[in-house]
Amino acid sequence: MERYKIKDISGTFGLLTKKVVTGMGLIPILILLLVVITALNQENFATFSNLQNISRQFSLLALIAVAQMFPILVAGLDLSQGGVIGAVSVLSTLAILEIGVIPGCILGIIIGGLFGLINGGVVAVFRVSPFVVTLGMMSFSRGLALMITNGQAIYGLPDSFSYLGTEYIGPFPIPLIIAGFIFLISYFILHRTRFGRYIYATGGNEKAAKISGINVTLVKTCAYMYCSLLTGLASVVISSRVNSGQPNLGLGASLEAIAAVVIGGVSLFGGEGKLWGVFLGVIVLSLISNSLNILNVNSYIQMMIMAMVIILAVIVDRFRYVKD
Repeated sequence: MERYKIKDISGTFGLLTKKVVTGMGLIPILILLLVVITALNQENFATFSNLQNISRQFSLLALIAVAQMFPILVAGLDLSQGGVIGAVSVLSTLAILEIGVIPGCILGIIIGGLFGLINGGVVAVFRVSPFVVTLGMMSFSRGLALMITNGQAIYGLPDSFSYLGTEYIGPFPIPLIIAGFIFLISYFILHRTRFGRYIYATGGNEKAAKISGINVTLVKTCAYMYCSLLTGLASVVISSRVNSGQPNLGLGASLEAIAAVVIGGVSLFGGEGKLWGVFLGVIVLSLISNSLNILNVNSYIQMMIMAMVIILAVIVDRFRYVKD
């Protein structure tokens, strides 16, 4: 009898621990702890200029994380983001030199969308693993950028191009305003449109979605295309910040985006997750990155820490959504 009581208590404790560890309520607590610990150790952390710097880091990660959320919601993922950022950076800046800043930026975003159209089309039509397809596209897009530039950066861009990535409207960096606008648009798509419901249905149970009349192929293709459109936008903003076209821009972007999405409560198995959770996940990673920089942690150690965060995020995702 005593043995069964101990077993029941152990099971209850395990269930409660699982809920606490994987619950979304943990993220705001983690954010608060990061802020308090860093502020107590470094007086420069709580300065207005550093908060603006954090907001800029947040905005760039937010763009690629929101983008990554869409293919993950349909039970896929996009590993090509880093390569697409490099390719769009090169192609958009070349276009800017030829046809002007605004047309060149728009063309760059469209080119980003085309990469997503190919990714989504191959994944949805030929039912190929998204891991393989997007990994191949990452290599292709990176190789394309390096081939066009021979591995060299593109300079000599108009000063007006740098406005997008470096200037402010009031106290707010323009990239932060862009990210906020994208959050609103993405929230509307996911929670106020039929397409958003189709995305969750497709990721939750693709067979049931097909039976109910949803064009799963189109939904998946559009999810990947939207992801790459936002990735193209992020590339333009980052290129504007450095005022150059960089073929190696965006290294590691996909992994950071996936980590932010999973930390934010989006299931890697598809069909589960909210945009506000991604918002919190991006804040956590931005604070970690900024804190490590302020504490002068070696860049190689930072890479190791970020890798551990990603691994932990995947483990937490399994506990959160996989039933025993």
